[in-house]
Amino acid sequence: MAQKAGVRATFTDGQGAPLANATVWLLDSSGQREVRPVMLSDARGEVVFSGLEQGDYLIVARHVGMKELKELIRVPADLLLEHQWILAEGVEELTGIVVTGKTETRVVEEQPVKAAVINTRAVSAQPATLNDLINRTAGVRIRQTGGLGSAPDVSVNGFQGRAIRYFKDGIPLDYLRDGYNISSVPVNMLDRLEVYKGVLPVALGADALGGAVNLVTRKALGNVLNASYEIASFNTHRVSLNGLWVSGSQKWRAGAELFYNHSDNDYKAVVKVTDPDTRNQVDARLRMFHNAFTSYYAEVYTAISDVGWADELRISLGGFSLQRQQQHPALMTDPYGAIKGRQGSVVPTIRYKKTLFDQKAEVDQFLVYNTVNIGRTDTLRGRYDWYGNFTPNPAQFGESRQPALSAIDFTNFTSRTNVRYQLAPRSKLELNYVVTAVSRVGRDPYGPRFEGTGTDVLSVRTRYDKRVLGIGLENTWLDGKFTSNLMGKLYSYRSAGTDTWAARPVAESERIIKSGTYWGIAEALKYELDANSFVRFSIEAANRLPQQDELFGDGIWIVPNFNLNAERSTNLNAGYRLQRKGKFAFETNAFYRYTKGLILLIPIQPPYAQYTNMENVKGYGIEADGTVWFLKHFSANTNFTYQNLRLFGISSQLDSWKNDTRLRNTPWFFANIGLNADFDNVAAKGNPLKVYLFYNIMKEYYLETIPKRLESSQLLGLIGSANVSSNLIIPTQHLLSAGLTYGFSAWQIGLEMKNMMNADLYDYYRIQKAGRSVHLKVGVSLQ
Repeated sequence: MAQKAGVRATFTDGQGAPLANATVWLLDSSGQREVRPVMLSDARGEVVFSGLEQGDYLIVARHVGMKELKELIRVPADLLLEHQWILAEGVEELTGIVVTGKTETRVVEEQPVKAAVINTRAVSAQPATLNDLINRTAGVRIRQTGGLGSAPDVSVNGFQGRAIRYFKDGIPLDYLRDGYNISSVPVNMLDRLEVYKGVLPVALGADALGGAVNLVTRKALGNVLNASYEIASFNTHRVSLNGLWVSGSQKWRAGAELFYNHSDNDYKAVVKVTDPDTRNQVDARLRMFHNAFTSYYAEVYTAISDVGWADELRISLGGFSLQRQQQHPALMTDPYGAIKGRQGSVVPTIRYKKTLFDQKAEVDQFLVYNTVNIGRTDTLRGRYDWYGNFTPNPAQFGESRQPALSAIDFTNFTSRTNVRYQLAPRSKLELNYVVTAVSRVGRDPYGPRFEGTGTDVLSVRTRYDKRVLGIGLENTWLDGKFTSNLMGKLYSYRSAGTDTWAARPVAESERIIKSGTYWGIAEALKYELDANSFVRFSIEAANRLPQQDELFGDGIWIVPNFNLNAERSTNLNAGYRLQRKGKFAFETNAFYRYTKGLILLIPIQPPYAQYTNMENVKGYGIEADGTVWFLKHFSANTNFTYQNLRLFGISSQLDSWKNDTRLRNTPWFFANIGLNADFDNVAAKGNPLKVYLFYNIMKEYYLETIPKRLESSQLLGLIGSANVSSNLIIPTQHLLSAGLTYGFSAWQIGLEMKNMMNADLYDYYRIQKAGRSVHLKVGVSLQ
């Protein structure tokens, strides 16, 4: 039986100074397979690979400003091989070895759990939003209820709403509400974006069914300052700034990041107005006059690393504030001209990391405690029309059904504990435990009162507690070609509150307490066919708990529903990937879903919406994504997604016609085409020019459930249109955008025209999006 051994590698420069944060790979002797995960050297320039079998290995090391090192080593039996390598300077190779997250991207892309990875560093010069980038990805659609800053809703393989969870560096993002999400975070702030489809890795501790979006922030190796400014149509301004200082010993770091967003969002949209002559409702294309959004986010942090008691301890203090004007209710039925919403919070966090037991165990602990204040103002005495004209009316108080001057505090506590242990060279155990506690209390002088006491219903505290425990066992066999990831999850919740939306007087004593405990199990498998291709398969039986805001509402536009039950789903995914570096890449995936009690946000009495358990949903989908590189400077990519998700199991005679109908308000076919041209030395050496063109088509889908017999039956419904009123159809859409970026010295300039054809585009609940817009972005990076 082979004996176990190891290697301790030390990397220095030509003067003998240790090279911290060198990226180090340990490969098999052929250089085709990673024997251990990629590591970064510590402050002493060291990495240790332990638990190896006797034999030959290829060690590869890269560091910014240095030439790549590749050397074949022989690890003896039952010994720790110690060796020091000197990396030579390689200024001429700097462009080729700047850390862009590509290696980590590949690791995530090729794991058994399916994930689409968007390298945001590669497109940081583009005046693009995260929404733009995600919508170019197969199987994923972002829907919003307006322009910049409007609340996003991600649809992944047909799942949407809270079935999709959001993370920042692996931490659930609920504690930041709308202060930090994909509709507001600039591309520059991130290293990459990971979109998981179906099964989630254990490290993402959540009860999601459909998938997750993980925002991975930038990790700098040394002192750096990045800044950007974007100006665009509709009085849009976006500013970002992030900087890092690192001490000479590499032990201390301090940094800051901030961003600012503003847009009037005063684009034109088609709305219904009253004809003054006939008094009939007619279409008119008018400018949105009360649709602006402004947000601020800032965070400062300090960290110490590579000390005896911690690999890293990071303490940060962040804060955000945003204001959002409300132009209309959930549907574009009525104009508002004075309603506003706001959010704000101060956010302290702490994160601790430590390796133990000769680097076999890793502990990662995160803690946050903060209060988000959310408010709504609706005290107008009168009414606006779609033209922006105001008519005073002392008898009318508030533009919506319920006037408001609310201030609600959501207090959040989140603890995430992640432990990994290397049981054997090819076996790893992982445990992830997330505890979330949210309470809500507020006030509104114009809000509803409890019967008999006159007590403000918001002043009575509501509470929501949730725990998610995940355990995963990863094994590799067949010389690393076959990987298995077995995962189990246990989640429970308890909520306590009062249903103030009941259509009757409600007493303060009518407190509703709900709780539940559920489990889930998943298996993800991957088999490498050769060095360039692999297949993977996953199956999951899962439950998703009703979330705090789904049960209690948000205190503004979403009303409570204490009758919600957990979603239950069985999910299967299968895929194949083939890639030949520099030539082409191809991937296809298929999925099957069987879900009971799907939770969807449904418009009810304007301007309100409510989360509801919808009828059972089952169906399948297929997606394909391909890229080809040609003529040295050019590449083209295309992808498509087809989803056939339909209702079933409806026994009510009145609603039985809904069986086998499409899931409403859910896109079911969309495709993208992209063309890119990259030139390295334009006007001067080292000045890159990139030109790109993107086209997207989304087939019509339906605002409400429509009978299957009224759908188009031609070519799976891809040709023709449904035989229903156009008001029930979100029409087929075509989006064409183009742009270019140019870099010189430390500067980058990006120019883009979105929606070049000025097409009418629609989003969540048939809300119209912006027409043609022009965006200019200037960025600088100082190191």
